[in-house]
Amino acid sequence: MTIEESMRRVLEDRDGIAALFYEVFFDRHPEAKPLFTDVNLKYQTVLLTMALMVVERHYASGYRATELYLQHLGHKHHQRAVPPELYPKWVESLLAALEKFHGPDWDAQAAGQWRAALDRASGVMLAGYREPVRV
Repeated sequence: MTIEESMRRVLEDRDGIAALFYEVFFDRHPEAKPLFTDVNLKYQTVLLTMALMVVERHYASGYRATELYLQHLGHKHHQRAVPPELYPKWVESLLAALEKFHGPDWDAQAAGQWRAALDRASGVMLAGYREPVRV
């Protein structure tokens, strides 16, 4: 399965992937849960889906717009006091959730492409972490 095929499936069941992600993330990293105390998780589902779309597009095409959005997202995390140490934990949890979401259709190609996409995106987000995006 390609990352594009995976993303199409995610868009068909965004509530499913979001529920899996937050279950995995909070189970593995309970220290992250307080960051979501005042967060509307229904709205967060939309934001997570949008972020995944941007990550996939940035991986596939490397658009300047996706890079700027990821940098902006990183800066928003800084403003909300999200510790940068959570980024690799977010990546690992998201990969685990995607694997669980796709079940037997998850393969080395999907895992490798998502890993590369998430690593690249988190690097861009961290680059924007302390610096606001200048457009």
